[in-house]
Amino acid sequence: MQIQQIRNATIVLSYGGKRFLIDPMFAPKNSYAPIEIGPNPELNWPTCDLPMEPAEIIKGLDVIIMTHYHNDHFDQAAIDNLRKGVKVYVQDQTDKEILQKSGFSNLSVLQEDGMSFAGIWLYKTRCQHGVRSKAEPVFNSFGMRYDSMGVVFKHPEEKTVYVTGDTIWCDEVKKVIDVHQPDYVIVNCADAQMKGCGSIIMNAQDVKELHTYAPDVTIIASHMDTVGHAALSRKQLQKFAKDNKFANSIIIPKDGEILKL
Repeated sequence: MQIQQIRNATIVLSYGGKRFLIDPMFAPKNSYAPIEIGPNPELNWPTCDLPMEPAEIIKGLDVIIMTHYHNDHFDQAAIDNLRKGVKVYVQDQTDKEILQKSGFSNLSVLQEDGMSFAGIWLYKTRCQHGVRSKAEPVFNSFGMRYDSMGVVFKHPEEKTVYVTGDTIWCDEVKKVIDVHQPDYVIVNCADAQMKGCGSIIMNAQDVKELHTYAPDVTIIASHMDTVGHAALSRKQLQKFAKDNKFANSIIIPKDGEILKL
């Protein structure tokens, strides 16, 4: 198994002999205007460029997984660069129809009870993209959906991997850990925030709670140091993990870094 952190939530997972691209955002640095209701209201984003060209990222690609249709998880630059016939898994019929309109033709809605691709089992998991009662009205005001998913990967010759997607620490995440017993959990944990709803993905305390709940799990930090509404940096998370005595249980890869696990 190999995990490459590309940028933000964009990762490439080589697993069970197949190459998965998760949440591709290919826009150049500073392509998007500031998120005015975030903690950095004057900061254009992405705040950094891709560590390699899109052609290199998509080379040998077998599957795309879009956890939800937000710009920082699937953007126009990705749409422009991706082969439209590649296999794509999405969270529901609404997201399927969105990508169909962009020309993608090989789409499936991932299921909670699992779907098999070339002997690899993929399981949709539930998320709380912030506290729903607070976050959903804010998302709706911008014409964005609240819903998101995570994914569990299983294969008889690989360790189990859980990609949480955009979620805070919640009962849904606990349930996934209880049911699937992952060895690795890839966590979106930049503490993205918006006024009126607080954190919409995991913050440092959430990551600590995950470690406390599942101390044998190796946590891999993703979705960091890229978007304008992030409140937690890699450097801050590393210090927090050290101060709270779980630095040996977390990996915080740099953009472009490859983890061979």
